[in-house]
Amino acid sequence: MGNDCNICSNKCFGIPEYHGSCCTIDVRDYIMGAHPDADEFITNLSKKFGREIKREEVFVEYEEGKDMFSYEKNGITGKSIWKREESYPALRVDLNNPSLPCIFYNTHMKSCSVYDIRPKICREYECDYLTKNTSKQ
Repeated sequence: MGNDCNICSNKCFGIPEYHGSCCTIDVRDYIMGAHPDADEFITNLSKKFGREIKREEVFVEYEEGKDMFSYEKNGITGKSIWKREESYPALRVDLNNPSLPCIFYNTHMKSCSVYDIRPKICREYECDYLTKNTSKQ
């Protein structure tokens, strides 16, 4: 993980100072979902934080998400992938941050605050850049 973590937090996609692309939506038509292990992740979060975590604190479901990015801004129409029911449940994003990061991604620290218990889709995701530039091939 060491080398991959350094790439992801300091040279994502090979771009110096770029980080966490898979953890942010930014201007892309992208969603952090669907999460088949959502219930397991909620259980793990509850243990980690020592309190009951409600699903709606962490995940966006289709009925809420389908309209979340139904807008036109700077000539770009909303994010169509959010209108697909099969994209859910999706991790919530920080709507107050322009890069729209996952609520668990700390853009200042360039790291995931729940890395040790992150959902399966996050654990298994590997972008093309990592695949081509690490020894995991």
